[in-house]
Amino acid sequence: MEGIEVALISYDVMCQWSVHMVERVAGSEHLKLSDKLKLKLAIGLFHIHGHQDTCLARYSPSFIEGGRQIDGETIETLWAPLNEISRSTRGMSTSHRREVIDDHMNDSNWKKLLGLGKFHLARLESALTEIVQLMLCLHATAEHFQGRC
Repeated sequence: MEGIEVALISYDVMCQWSVHMVERVAGSEHLKLSDKLKLKLAIGLFHIHGHQDTCLARYSPSFIEGGRQIDGETIETLWAPLNEISRSTRGMSTSHRREVIDDHMNDSNWKKLLGLGKFHLARLESALTEIVQLMLCLHATAEHFQGRC
């Protein structure tokens, strides 16, 4: 996590879980947090409306600087595809079921990874279009002031 200064962490019951979060992380052999990392804690938009009103103002990603339009419900979006395979995994052994679910999750992650390329390509195309338009504008302005227009 070198170079990451701020992290937004979303959890359905962050208002309760965050009370002893530092102790939980410190007591874990698998979790480590940098002392320099600033944590912003959130509750996903689907779940926050079932909480007290004070949680909305404090934990809604909509009110957290840098939270933007994130809904904080990434895991829940994976349930629908996994529900489709649940009938076929019911009769499987535990290890086989885990392999099948892992395969489906890996496929989901692969599709997201491929989609990131399209997202960045679209942003690059947009940026290049703006640069070309700016260059044309500057060229036209320079020609105008040199008496060529």
